[in-house]
Amino acid sequence: MQFNTSYTLDKPYFYECFDESLPYSAQAKPKYAFLVLLISLGFISIYALDQHYLGNFMIMAAVVECVAFYYRRPWWVTRQMLSRASGSKAKLTIDEAGFSSENPHKSYQITWQQIDDVIFTPRGILLKHKKGMQYLSNSVLSDEAIDYIKKRAAK
Repeated sequence: MQFNTSYTLDKPYFYECFDESLPYSAQAKPKYAFLVLLISLGFISIYALDQHYLGNFMIMAAVVECVAFYYRRPWWVTRQMLSRASGSKAKLTIDEAGFSSENPHKSYQITWQQIDDVIFTPRGILLKHKKGMQYLSNSVLSDEAIDYIKKRAAK
């Protein structure tokens, strides 16, 4: 059995990828320990070592880390939009071997054996494997393809 589909790598698709993948990624929560460490080192530098520039630098690094966390979604989507693949058509094939996708600039293949976990989200499917995660939107998949993935994931 083989399923073929194509989709455009555009801004709405990238936003959906980010939104559906975020709860299952390591970047879902701020790095609280790192922030506390930076702020603590900043205060130690200012008050104990009398190194105001170093202390202010540490505290500002913590602020930059907070800003980066707050704006991670638009930053990630902007990076994707600036990539060569942005706006191109991607062709997805699902078959007995696994998943393969290609666009004019990149291609990948994931076999069923490489997939550690299949997560069904409200708007798509996340494939977790050793190299990371791959997101597939339900909007580009047929009902038969989704059922096939569910059956293969249950094995």
